[in-house]
Amino acid sequence: MLQHTSFDSFVLLGDSITQYSFDVDERGFGAQLAHLFQRRLDIVNRGFSGYTTEQAIHLLPQFLPRQNESAISKIQFLTIFLGANDACLPVSPQHVALDRYEQNLHTLIGMVHNPESPTYAPHVRIILIGPPVIDEDRWAIRRKERAMAMDRDKDVTRAYAERFLKLGRQYQQRNVEHALEHHQVDVVDTWGLMMAEIDAGRRDLNDYLKDGVHLAAAGNDLIFEQIMTIVRTRYPAWDPESMPMHAPWWGRLNRLNPETDLLVCGNKK
Repeated sequence: MLQHTSFDSFVLLGDSITQYSFDVDERGFGAQLAHLFQRRLDIVNRGFSGYTTEQAIHLLPQFLPRQNESAISKIQFLTIFLGANDACLPVSPQHVALDRYEQNLHTLIGMVHNPESPTYAPHVRIILIGPPVIDEDRWAIRRKERAMAMDRDKDVTRAYAERFLKLGRQYQQRNVEHALEHHQVDVVDTWGLMMAEIDAGRRDLNDYLKDGVHLAAAGNDLIFEQIMTIVRTRYPAWDPESMPMHAPWWGRLNRLNPETDLLVCGNKK
């Protein structure tokens, strides 16, 4: 369980896009985070290929410590990157109705930020990441190669991205109105950011997507950059450049009694 790790953690919850985020060939955003936070925070990949918010509401509680459990370390950040599969057409078993998708996102957030939740953790900073654009033509080719019916539609996915953004802004507005110290929720409008670059002619779908759905290098770069912009502007104490590393540099160790320098424990911030 996560609560038994010695370093505080940055947990990535999602579907295949998150599962593949450690793919160094595509500059996976999880791999980039792990590199940046080395010896500071553990980046924990909890991405599950093919999953939707329907499965995530049952999975997330298994990764969260309960309020009455003692923990050596804490989850400091949690990304929730879901919706790409929820937006599949009704013909697909992955389809989750739009209203249900919204309800499930509320449920996931509530598991962490609702005081009545057994896994309540008000200090955890949640970063919601919306579904990305899709390339119908490239995805249709892949489905045809596998003798499978087309299961996605750009306009449908856009509707899920818009509903996601509406929900996310509600939480952001609540943060502002109540000047909350805890229960922090931030939003990455993946669809909007990608389309802005595409419409401006600076990028195209092939830059962001390697097969019509999953992220290529530029798509991973975008997610990584957005996450780090949030961390650096909203939570500057958690900027890796501001955080001390766990354990001293090797040249400063007490060679006769190294154990005196090597008590590695969770971050005290």
